[in-house]
Amino acid sequence: MKRMFKINPASLIAVIIITGITYSCKKDDNNNNNGKTDPGTIAAANLIAYFPFDNEPAGGAAVANSNNQIKFVRKVGTGSFVTGRRGQAYQGTNAQSYLEYDVVSGSAFSTLDEFSIACWIKTPATTSDAAKIFGLNGGDPFMGNLDLIQESQPTGDSVDMKLYLYDSASPEWKGQDIRKNSKEFVNDKWFHLVALYRKSSSTMEFYANGKKVFSQIRYAGPVPVSGTQPLLEGIKLGSDMSKIYFGAWVQQIAGTPDTWMTYYKGLVDEFRIYNKALSDDELMSLYEAEVSQISQ
Repeated sequence: MKRMFKINPASLIAVIIITGITYSCKKDDNNNNNGKTDPGTIAAANLIAYFPFDNEPAGGAAVANSNNQIKFVRKVGTGSFVTGRRGQAYQGTNAQSYLEYDVVSGSAFSTLDEFSIACWIKTPATTSDAAKIFGLNGGDPFMGNLDLIQESQPTGDSVDMKLYLYDSASPEWKGQDIRKNSKEFVNDKWFHLVALYRKSSSTMEFYANGKKVFSQIRYAGPVPVSGTQPLLEGIKLGSDMSKIYFGAWVQQIAGTPDTWMTYYKGLVDEFRIYNKALSDDELMSLYEAEVSQISQ
């Protein structure tokens, strides 16, 4: 005769709950997003500007980490603050739209000899025209001092990115840039982008989601065919760096754009500027910290 056991419903529920908690913890332990790390703690001493884009700041509000050297001026046009990668993000539009900031004389930009720009990007593909995502004016009257640009490219599912810097100390080529179309820069999907200049190797570099996707040596003059050419090494941006714009070319704001210039139509979020080239470990730590905070 089999002995029948009477199961206490309360005990059964407790077992199920404990089992569920155990499984949940194991699942979380294998989740790369487990835990929260503040990205602002990565290379914190070198962070000179942080634009979270969580809302439209009040006029005159200082940008975080800028030591009151960068202040919000205005939002122009139909751009808006929408759900972003973390909190809100800035969304540009086809129509005239941009964010404007004042940069004080003698800001941290004036002493940069290398730098890193980091942000989340979600942008549509474009087969014509070029959109300036970020621009620090001054230096070259046409291009400015420091730019992050979405260039035009053939049809496809990748985005064509360009980084430009103006080095006032170069004896010959003052304007330096790299351009890369990468499968890691996927249109209409969020990706974490870092664009930097590293003086120790005289290289301009792109990183996507913590990994290097492009690096190119830069020289103080034309790329050498034979013989030697001095490396770019430490840079010095030009003067007149009084404005930062997100979403527009200076020529569009002044009313004299070239036909290929367009407003940035994508999203940008968690925009950070550092006064050094981040190391590989710092770049991966920054990406992992950003991922731990994402909301979509």
